[in-house]
Amino acid sequence: MSQSSTVSRSASSRLVRVLVVLSCLAVVGLVLWQLLPKSTFSSDLGQVGQGTPALVMLREIHVMGGERTLAQMEMVYPDYQDQLMFLLVHTGHPDGVAFAETHNVSDGSLVLLDGAGDAIATMGRPDSVEALRGFISQHMNSL
Repeated sequence: MSQSSTVSRSASSRLVRVLVVLSCLAVVGLVLWQLLPKSTFSSDLGQVGQGTPALVMLREIHVMGGERTLAQMEMVYPDYQDQLMFLLVHTGHPDGVAFAETHNVSDGSLVLLDGAGDAIATMGRPDSVEALRGFISQHMNSL
């Protein structure tokens, strides 16, 4: 009886360990999924300078904070989608690195470009949706 009890405890402890490991892997996977970019904005800078003004946000992959700017962009997008292209570039891509160097911007910064692709204005991380809306509205006449 003692031997079967030991075997039963050993099997149940292995099962518990497997369940704990699987749970930990699931949590890590969920956290990594949440860190993935969640934007529908294109990252194709080849669209810049093709006649449509663009608002481009730089996202640094190793910096936290730009996700707020991204959320703000998503909120104002419906108001400006017919007038501006909204683009998102990452420093994990050579185009993003070159964009950051050219415009001297960092994570969460925005660059407003006219239809020819020339920079009209630059803004660091906006404090609010209203600040972002004001930035775009202030410079719309220059586009």
